[in-house]
Amino acid sequence: MSCKSISHPILSMLVFFIIVFIPDYHVIWADESSTLPTKQAEQLSKAVETLYRDVVAGNITKVREETVQIERLFTSSSFQGLTEVEGIHALAECIVEVKVATSQALLQPELWLQATAKLRLAADSLNNRTQPLWHQYYKVVREDLSTMQSQLNLNNKEGLKQAYDSLQTHYELIRPAIVIQKKPFEVNMMDSWISYAGGITTSTSSKSDAIQSMISQGEEQFNTLFGKKKDEPAFAPQIQFNTSQKGIWIGALFIVTILSYVGFRKYRGEERSMKTLPPPKL
Repeated sequence: MSCKSISHPILSMLVFFIIVFIPDYHVIWADESSTLPTKQAEQLSKAVETLYRDVVAGNITKVREETVQIERLFTSSSFQGLTEVEGIHALAECIVEVKVATSQALLQPELWLQATAKLRLAADSLNNRTQPLWHQYYKVVREDLSTMQSQLNLNNKEGLKQAYDSLQTHYELIRPAIVIQKKPFEVNMMDSWISYAGGITTSTSSKSDAIQSMISQGEEQFNTLFGKKKDEPAFAPQIQFNTSQKGIWIGALFIVTILSYVGFRKYRGEERSMKTLPPPKL
């Protein structure tokens, strides 16, 4: 059996092991169609960022032109694999909202800026999966919840309602971006809590215990939404040998073993071929 016939199944097994047992390893296929949605999302995000700057500058003429361009980018793109149907629908609603707000920009400039900010967060969420802009609102949301808690402690129902209104406004601003990245059931759970919190803070018959429980639930919900842990330490241990890292170490040892074996067989094959060469003619 030649070295060539041995190395092929071994290398195939090596590739299979890498794909199955090493979680952080990804195979990138040279398929242009798979990268097209990502490129389209990047183009859309850049166009919306330019739009946002022109809205801040108050340039209505440019904004109208750029809104048309953004709408064309959206309708000509698929974004397949980047989000679900709900995410596409949320993004479309943001574009429509900006169009409407632009037509009323002189009368309601604050709503114009708010609609554009919502679109910017949504477009960035589609383009940026690891560190999206909407994650920066975690501190803002936590401050709203903290204010709700302090107003509850003071038995200030009006202050509690104002703090909730601030929280709801911030949530509505980042909601399309959340819909784009999160599963529908996660969004539904958050929506349900927002609705429940609105009802209990508005009602004059709500008891303090019920409001306290609602705020605690909200803290847990938002921690989960932003990928936080309720009581996670500020500094993680220097060495955390978890299951994923164990898999990587085992995979590395497996790879070294396989490559060493393949190299050894190749060496033995070359050694045999050298021995069978005829002697040089003198």
